[in-house]
Amino acid sequence: MNLTTPLRRLRPLLAIAAAFALHSAAACAGDAGTDWKAITDLDAGPREKPPTEEGARLMIHAHLVRQEKALRAFLGAHPEDARIFEARLRLARALQIRGDFENSDKVRAEGHRLLDDLEKSATPAQRVELDFAKVTRLMRNLREVTPARREEVRAAARKFQEAHPADRRLAALLAEVATLFDTQPKVKEALLADAQPLAQDAELKARIADDLKRVRLLGEVVPLSFTSVQGRDIKLADLRGRPVLIVFFAGASRPSVGAIANVQNTLTELPPSSVHVLGVSLDDKREALDAVLKTRALTWPVAFDGKSWESPLVRALGINAVPTVWLLDARGRLRSLNALDGTTSQVRLLLRER
Repeated sequence: MNLTTPLRRLRPLLAIAAAFALHSAAACAGDAGTDWKAITDLDAGPREKPPTEEGARLMIHAHLVRQEKALRAFLGAHPEDARIFEARLRLARALQIRGDFENSDKVRAEGHRLLDDLEKSATPAQRVELDFAKVTRLMRNLREVTPARREEVRAAARKFQEAHPADRRLAALLAEVATLFDTQPKVKEALLADAQPLAQDAELKARIADDLKRVRLLGEVVPLSFTSVQGRDIKLADLRGRPVLIVFFAGASRPSVGAIANVQNTLTELPPSSVHVLGVSLDDKREALDAVLKTRALTWPVAFDGKSWESPLVRALGINAVPTVWLLDARGRLRSLNALDGTTSQVRLLLRER
């Protein structure tokens, strides 16, 4: 997983995430039940938050190694246990994630071999787990999100849906695949619409509702007005005539600071005064925002109410991740949900429309 991935209010809900829980595993105690509990305790989640990105990387790597050792010890000590299939599947997944983390083809290949071996002897019930592992493996391996690779993942998710329509993870899977299709709103909406009635978890339901809210705003005039921290009354209706970039960010988020820098660089590549830029801060403390305003010398109008994710403005627009960058055309219509990638080229396309 790339540690510069945008911070989500609602974290990805696929099985990949469980492997990143930062716990310690005990060595095999001899009793299969106790040893299995030591393995499942790894799924409980982080107990501490490293203050630096490098510290987080070191903790994640140490956890992956501990998880792998615990699984290998269980497999060696309890080869006849009923949970042996799940242990092998967990080990394959842990190896693939560690291989991605270390960029090690050797470690990844071992994980793939384990999955291939499991395929040969899987029962129908076990086949469900293998099919799910295949889809999540495709998603983890999306180093370059090309149209062909996106379609490959979508097809795999739809195949899983067709084969296992009652699987409890299906809603989360479809919602996660939908994140790949910001530039194809009809595909994105179809995936989310299928996921919505299947969702049981309250956070997942909220995430899907937010995602649908955003995608259904595409092509519509965005209802946005606020008084900026600089004291200006901002109404999108008053900014007609030029494209508008809206940067949703948090000062405490390093990726957000990178997104701000990216937009600032974009402005240097465009004709002067050809585009408006607005900021929406999701910080809950003014100090975090002020630090970014100072370090990045921001002069854009910025909205801030200190309510973070519960801000009425943020809720109305369905924002659940930062950084997020939207692009509106000269008529105030939302044209891109993901203007963070290829910002300059996206703006130039809209400038040609005027």
